[in-house]
Amino acid sequence: MDMDMDHGHAHAAGVVPDAPESGSFEGHALLGSFFWIFGLWYTVKHSFLVLDRILDNGKQPTRQKTWRDHHGCAKRTFIFFLHSMDPMFKIIACTIGMFGQMSLGAHWKLRDPVTGEFVEQAEWQYVTMYSFFFFSGLVDILVKVKAPIPPNSDKFFVSLALFIEAYLFFYHPGAASEGEERLYKLLCIAIFGAATAALLWACLPDSNLLPLILTALVLLQGSWFWQIANILYRHNPGHEWDLDSHNTLMFFPLAFCWHLFANISLMFIVYAIANQFVKRGYRFPRGT
Repeated sequence: MDMDMDHGHAHAAGVVPDAPESGSFEGHALLGSFFWIFGLWYTVKHSFLVLDRILDNGKQPTRQKTWRDHHGCAKRTFIFFLHSMDPMFKIIACTIGMFGQMSLGAHWKLRDPVTGEFVEQAEWQYVTMYSFFFFSGLVDILVKVKAPIPPNSDKFFVSLALFIEAYLFFYHPGAASEGEERLYKLLCIAIFGAATAALLWACLPDSNLLPLILTALVLLQGSWFWQIANILYRHNPGHEWDLDSHNTLMFFPLAFCWHLFANISLMFIVYAIANQFVKRGYRFPRGT
């Protein structure tokens, strides 16, 4: 009888699935690149638009130049490109991300056909995140073509996509150590902050500060995704991170602050360069 019970316990223990993997280097690097490139574009765009708005409240120059005044930038295709860059980048990048994760990560399977267990949950989380940003890109297009939808819907759906991202990462599977869990908690701080800034921007569209706050937090997400990828998935013999060390756990919040500082410094540089262009009478095309 005892032998049968022991055998039953061993069998039960044998069928307990291992903790799911929380992702891969490629998946985190792709997300990091997506957010950082988009944040860099936001930095350039909103630096010009905020400076333009500030200047509109003060003294106007005698002549306002736009990028159309320059040979090679006067074509309407260039202006159309600027106007549609946000939604096109979201749609193209998210389409690549969705199909990449479903094909290479999830292998188009949600459940194991033999055991019936849900599988590849981390990959399906990424697919869901990309789907909401893809939908945000579609709403951006509707706003650009002046479809009969509520004002600032584009900003609201950016906020919704970010809240979904934060929500899914809050329940991200596979935290094998306290260090890994802390890395994702710090990521959630950046995402929730960006989502809140986007939501406030939807309610206060004339704010000059909110788009810059959103930009800083989007850049922070991008660089922190790369940091997570390098810590968890790039294994250098003899240089592995001790994710259970107290000193390592204390370093992660410090590194997070350094990332924020570096990204804000980049924004200051871009803002200063944009200010020199605006002082010379250049304007970013309206409607972008």
